[in-house]
Amino acid sequence: MAMMIVPWIIWVIFRDRKNSARLFSAGLLVMVISEILDAIGVSMGKWAYPVKVIPVATVSFSFRLSVLPVLTMLLLQFKPRLNPFIKAIFYGGFGAFVGLPLLASIDLYKKIDWAYTYSFFILSTTYLLAHWFSRRNSFQEINNNRGENANLL
Repeated sequence: MAMMIVPWIIWVIFRDRKNSARLFSAGLLVMVISEILDAIGVSMGKWAYPVKVIPVATVSFSFRLSVLPVLTMLLLQFKPRLNPFIKAIFYGGFGAFVGLPLLASIDLYKKIDWAYTYSFFILSTTYLLAHWFSRRNSFQEINNNRGENANLL
């Protein structure tokens, strides 16, 4: 449960309030990608979750929907000029070679037909997608250019 709550507390404390929506959108992208890929991996028998923290979700629920997106948002926020490939390597390495083995060591994650190296490349690519997404210029204020007819809604 701590893995689900503590990262978000850290995010609320350290987030850049001016860019919260932009960063949170990138975090949501990470959540969606990791949910889809996790569902595919579990259904194909590549890994399993022996213990459920919440009856309706696997234990990686906390890793996918809390640890990974918050880490992504913090990396995007801090040192924004640092090469994104360096950050992606750190992110992929942390998730694949620290996070997953830690979960496996406490029997919350069981890899069956999978290598941590695969996770490294997937996580690194996911971070790069989130970085690209967070840098889009489309994050601007929504303007009403239709005139008075738009007020009817």
